[in-house]
Amino acid sequence: MATVVGHATASHRSINLVSGPDYAPYVSDELPEGGVVTEVVKRVFSEMGYHTELSFFPWNRGYQRVLNVQSDATFPYAWGADRAEQFLYSRAVNRVTIRVFMHRDAAFDFTEANDLEGLSYCQPLGYQTEPELRYMIEQKQLVRYEARDMDGCFEMLSAKRVDFVVSNDLVGWSAAQRAIGNAAEQTVVTADEPFRAISEYLIISKQHPQAEILIETFNIAYEALLEVGVLDGIWKSRLGRHAQAVK
Repeated sequence: MATVVGHATASHRSINLVSGPDYAPYVSDELPEGGVVTEVVKRVFSEMGYHTELSFFPWNRGYQRVLNVQSDATFPYAWGADRAEQFLYSRAVNRVTIRVFMHRDAAFDFTEANDLEGLSYCQPLGYQTEPELRYMIEQKQLVRYEARDMDGCFEMLSAKRVDFVVSNDLVGWSAAQRAIGNAAEQTVVTADEPFRAISEYLIISKQHPQAEILIETFNIAYEALLEVGVLDGIWKSRLGRHAQAVK
């Protein structure tokens, strides 16, 4: 395996990873091993022969660190056209279902993005705006507010300062429970129809001198661990017997 050299902070079979602090149960600085996706990523790099050094930063800051090759890689990020111009993507490490979260007292019918016209929503700083929502914002059909993190968005939703929040199932409910407490399930509801299902990836800046070999060897090691059941074991140990690694 190649050793990371050059502009990267990693050296001597060590790799510097960064992620955000508030994406439980997938990634969190408050969870064992940093969350289930963090544990998977670290295990894959271990299989590649690397010691991992992990730091948690606000999403924007961590993203910029990796873009500028101050750190080696970050995760988990959805694919985006602008992002793909600057980063190489691994194979998928997580797959989530995105839903519209609403206040129970102001719930509305949702089947497609056009149903959100005229409303307002909250998005955490550093999160990618869904293409349909970006278009509606540009057309002044939708108002976007931002909060420091997903918990802050659910605080705004609880106070009826916004009409909805877009998040995946587990992250959304986890944030709602932290922000609202025991009243979360009495305060928040989700639309029956999913907004979409997306995959998430480990990404490395194209400026990184060893980006291609790291992505290639990461994918090979992931598949090897997947085949022998190691990654399924991690998911089951963290999220229950029905959880599975991304195939």
